[in-house]
Amino acid sequence: MKRRFYIVLTGVTLALAFSGCTGGQSSEAANDSSLTELIKDIPTVQYFTDEEVNDEDIKSILEAGINAPSGMNGQPWHFSVITDKNILNEIAEDMSSGMPEEAKAVAQSGGLQKAGIADAPVAIVISLKEDSEFDGGLACENMCVMANALGYGTKIIASPTIAFNGDKKAEYKEMLGIPDDMEASDVILIGKENKDIDTSADGYTEATERNDFDSVVTYVEK
Repeated sequence: MKRRFYIVLTGVTLALAFSGCTGGQSSEAANDSSLTELIKDIPTVQYFTDEEVNDEDIKSILEAGINAPSGMNGQPWHFSVITDKNILNEIAEDMSSGMPEEAKAVAQSGGLQKAGIADAPVAIVISLKEDSEFDGGLACENMCVMANALGYGTKIIASPTIAFNGDKKAEYKEMLGIPDDMEASDVILIGKENKDIDTSADGYTEATERNDFDSVVTYVEK
């Protein structure tokens, strides 16, 4: 029952976020076909341009995460915004040094073309209290939906935690302002999608298809 309550709240939060209004007008947002189509199909972007994300849009995306529902309204999260390309490259290097050898071999093979932390103009690091992964997922969802509504592409990755929670954990916690009782959990990459890249590359063609409706839904009716 608790999970169902969260999901209902998320739907309300998203409707309000897109409508920018309250009261009776929110029902109009719920019936907005562009809104429903967006929520049904938010793609993972594998190629970003260098175009900056403006500060007001970043703030709107963060507010969507800050206002996400959470258990008992605990809000067990912290968001760190990284736009410094040098820092993003440093994180990428630290990730590489902490990867298992098998993962390094795949990354260096050239067979996969997928965006990493240094490939988007903005990276938002989500840090969470222990056992708050579900709440963190709701915040991630809200931010991704808002970013896409504003015309940006997104990708959620967890691999940078190799660096954030590794040998330089204390250094990264200070740099990113992560509270002592939290750890970095996920990163959202945000930017404009580079549509000039050949989308037949591996990063796209190897993506799995969505499961069909009937295979994942069961109705329990009278």
